[in-house]
Amino acid sequence: MQQAVEHHFARTMYLLGQIGAILCHERGPRSDTSILTTMASRPAEGFWQAVSAMNESCPPTRSVGRNLLRWKRHEIARLSQMLPRPLPDEASSLEQMPFWAGYCEYWNRMLKTPVDADTNGASSIADQHPLRHVNA
Repeated sequence: MQQAVEHHFARTMYLLGQIGAILCHERGPRSDTSILTTMASRPAEGFWQAVSAMNESCPPTRSVGRNLLRWKRHEIARLSQMLPRPLPDEASSLEQMPFWAGYCEYWNRMLKTPVDADTNGASSIADQHPLRHVNA
């Protein structure tokens, strides 16, 4: 039974790490370390602070930032549905490891997909058009 509780807590922290990655970045990995640290050590308080900070930083006018906010809210809602209620009050340093794994994995996956698509597209173009040496 203890392993099931630990697995459940680790999954919660992993999901919070993914949410932290979404909340604390604008167009790529630029973290707000104070919010992330609070989310990792005090999940319930940190999650509330992160959502509040995100809402304060996004203008109410229509803009590119508004579309980003809409996407963030959709992703956060999707991941939040998998979180238990209430969130844990505190997490020890050992219990924080899944948080940081979720944080890193989210951006690795998000940033790797476009790079892989670009790489595959470039190789297929290169296969179709053989290189010629200039002045050879």
